[in-house]
Amino acid sequence: MKQTILRALAGLVILTVGVMVMNALIGMKGTPPVKPRASSARMVKAMNATSDTLAPEVRIEGRVQALNRMTVLSEVNGMLPVGGKEFREGVAFAAGEAMLRLDDAELRASLVAQRSQWLQLLAGSLADLQVDFPDRAGVWMDYVKSLRVESRLAELPEPATDRERLYLTSRGIVSGYHNIRANEERLDKFTVRAPFDGIVVGAQVQPGSMVRAGQPLGTLVGTGTFEVKSAVHARHLARLSEGDAVTLLDESEVVVAQGRVARISGNVDPTTQSASVFCEVSETPGQPLRDGRFLSGVVFGDKLEGVMALNEALLEGNGSQVYVIRDGKLDLADVEVVHRDADVVLVRGLEPGTKVLAEPISGAYVGLLVDLVQR
Repeated sequence: MKQTILRALAGLVILTVGVMVMNALIGMKGTPPVKPRASSARMVKAMNATSDTLAPEVRIEGRVQALNRMTVLSEVNGMLPVGGKEFREGVAFAAGEAMLRLDDAELRASLVAQRSQWLQLLAGSLADLQVDFPDRAGVWMDYVKSLRVESRLAELPEPATDRERLYLTSRGIVSGYHNIRANEERLDKFTVRAPFDGIVVGAQVQPGSMVRAGQPLGTLVGTGTFEVKSAVHARHLARLSEGDAVTLLDESEVVVAQGRVARISGNVDPTTQSASVFCEVSETPGQPLRDGRFLSGVVFGDKLEGVMALNEALLEGNGSQVYVIRDGKLDLADVEVVHRDADVVLVRGLEPGTKVLAEPISGAYVGLLVDLVQR
């Protein structure tokens, strides 16, 4: 029993001594140095900052409207004949070309009779003119010889004296002349001519139908020159002025029309804070415009000096800073935004030649190691 206790105590002493010796040996070994993990640089795209003179672009959109448009009316009654170039929807007419020719046979025959009676009156007065105004008789004789009852009357010779004027008036020559001229003007109204190049839309009469005075016959829409009305936010109005260049694009971003700003509204809509801008444009070759077509485009405003165009997504913080690259690391630089429209901004404040981040990257921060992508 006594030997068993002694053996246990001896084993415990040996174990304790062994632990102490092991700890002493471990303490004598130095701590190995910790090697920092090498950090890798992010690959980014960059561009050189510039200081250019650029025209700010203001986005617009609106419906194309013909600059010239008129409702065709008739001032007289008459039958619209069948045949020839008819007044129908889709038919084009050149400026000065007859669009409508109403039946004027009755008035034309009446005019021939009136001219004949008036010519008879004037010829009967030649003998008295020879006696009372011998120096003017030759003038009136030549005038009578030049008259044709089928043609419009020529201008009356101007009386040389008040006595001659009173003579012509008392004989009814002056009043008869003006009555005939009034009917000749009325005869012209049986033919309606196009005041500009255009196409008929919405014709309301058919060939062979009766036309009444004052009746709307259709609408003539001009071709070649058009107008686009667009709402522009008030913050852009200071950049725009009459005469600024305008480019309109279709759905495929193809240029279909070019022109200029013709008018700018003098007031701002209080609900939308926008003003109407009217752009006068002409179609480009091979890209015909049509009244009512909806297009979008840009107005090039007054040029700004010392600016650079950037994607709005590159702005950081409150929109007054951009990331630049200095010594292989990202840094922030202050900029002044002088124009903003859609996703493009014009800024000032960047030193020309400074490397500017060309596209946003996730997790960017000041001091981030970067390397440029070789283009």
